[in-house]
Amino acid sequence: MELAKEKLRKELEEELKLSTDELRSHAWYHGCLPREEAESLLGEDGDFLIRDSGSSQGHYVLSCRWQGETLHFKIIRVVLRPRLGYSRTLFQFEQDQFDNVPALVRFYVGNRKPVSETSGAVVSRPVNRDVPLRWLQERYGAPGQPRADGQEPAKGDASDSNLELPPPSPVFRTGSDPVLRPTAPRCLDPEGGAALSGSEGQLHSKAPPKPLRAPSMLVGAACQEQLSTYCELVPKAPAGLRSHVARLHTEETWRGRARATDTAFGFLEDEGAPLPRPRHYEEETGGFVRPLLETASSFQPHSFHSLLLPPDNKPLEPGALKRLKDLFARHDCRTMALHVLYMDCLVGRITGVPREQQQAMGVSSGLELITLPHGHQLRLDLLERHHLIALGIAVDILGCTGAVAERAATLHKIIQLAVELKALAGDLFALSAVMKGLQLPQIARLDQTWQKLRQRHTESAIAFEKDLKPFVKRFNRGEGNSSPGEVAVPHLLPLISLMEGEQLWDDHEESCDLLLQTLESARSIATSAGAYKATAEAKLQGFQATPELLEAFQTEFALRLFWGSKGAAADRAERYRKFDAILTVLSQKLEPAGKTEP
Repeated sequence: MELAKEKLRKELEEELKLSTDELRSHAWYHGCLPREEAESLLGEDGDFLIRDSGSSQGHYVLSCRWQGETLHFKIIRVVLRPRLGYSRTLFQFEQDQFDNVPALVRFYVGNRKPVSETSGAVVSRPVNRDVPLRWLQERYGAPGQPRADGQEPAKGDASDSNLELPPPSPVFRTGSDPVLRPTAPRCLDPEGGAALSGSEGQLHSKAPPKPLRAPSMLVGAACQEQLSTYCELVPKAPAGLRSHVARLHTEETWRGRARATDTAFGFLEDEGAPLPRPRHYEEETGGFVRPLLETASSFQPHSFHSLLLPPDNKPLEPGALKRLKDLFARHDCRTMALHVLYMDCLVGRITGVPREQQQAMGVSSGLELITLPHGHQLRLDLLERHHLIALGIAVDILGCTGAVAERAATLHKIIQLAVELKALAGDLFALSAVMKGLQLPQIARLDQTWQKLRQRHTESAIAFEKDLKPFVKRFNRGEGNSSPGEVAVPHLLPLISLMEGEQLWDDHEESCDLLLQTLESARSIATSAGAYKATAEAKLQGFQATPELLEAFQTEFALRLFWGSKGAAADRAERYRKFDAILTVLSQKLEPAGKTEP
């Protein structure tokens, strides 16, 4: 028995000494391990292993644990034929492509990038085998089905993939394609082109010499029946785009693939060549429609019909402030956070954007529009909303004219709201606005209030100082991770401020790096707009709005409340200057300088 164990150990050691580009040299590759056995090995979130697909010969599956569930993602094989006589096999999940599976694993583990946007699953800890692949093959393998890497495929099991594959696209035959089997006819793709059976194992595992940069993507012959096996997906360049953002997104994706794989995509160098068109931009009428340049704000306080304010209200009416305070007292922070998220998604045009408005914008989401020149008005509206949320926080605190304990209790509830905006709603836009309000000079100087908070609501004080402040600071520097799987509204303030000409940082050696990080964050936000929309809709599923509470978080209501029905339409800079002076007076009245609580 000991001799057998020693033999297996030495055999495993010999496997692990192979080249790191070879899949067999990695202990996280478990060969033909069945699906059920793989699931039993995954215990904690982030655990993962690679195994052979039991339902598709020659393919691999990433099995991982995420959010208490075991997920299985089929690694897509992509065959490129940039030049006649050459072929290249790449591996990918949804976007990034790699020459081999080890390179793919290193990328996703090292960068902690989600395997798919839908699941948000991140792999971080490999589950390693302690036996050689031969032992696993003898125990679990199905004889008579050799594989290209010398292993035999595992027994058939259920579908191995939670990954939603992209829409069908034409694929290409490789150099010396054998005669096709009559039992596996080629299928006709809707776009035109032929699909290739995933079981054609004659492809070389090593990449061929670097081909010449020549635009020679070739399409094979079509057929009439659809394959029951998996098809190898190869990208191509179909019809042109309507959306400028989508065109840039697609072009960057293709260029990134070319850089990552050293594969020559000749059509990128042909400026006249059309690029792929996403399905949601296809129109029956066709042709380009020029986006509309918005010149008026979407906030119209003069035509706003309020449930909480009289028709001709004055600034900061005491009766309106009392009704507002009672309204907030009747609702918990979780409910308020979802109401804020709902309004932010509407103002930011993340959800509920009708088709006509998408056509007028030229894009499908406000997260794309804010990165474009004609998104100027939307950026101004978002900046207005962000500042008004911050002012609302200040008014709520400074409106507490009673004991210091009352202000500390209000401060505690606002911090709890910020916690829920981060954890429950995933609304980083509103979170940064609330944090801005808490750090306004008129609020930060209230030493008695903050001291009472630390005494009576220690947990909130710690959350504010140790969690929320560092969290928002990282995002202001472009260092935060706003994964669409967890975030519904990303942190937009640095981007929209930068694009409106505001100076965010002093002139120092890090300012260039901060600028680049902010622009990279903008690119990521624009390209992930659909994922943010899906997350927002998931968080708001089953949401039932309270009309009065929803109105309290509308921007038109804040404009009317702070400046009255007549002053709401005044110049923005003048409005802000006067209101800042009012807040300063209120703050000094509550806690005069140099005076302590008796």
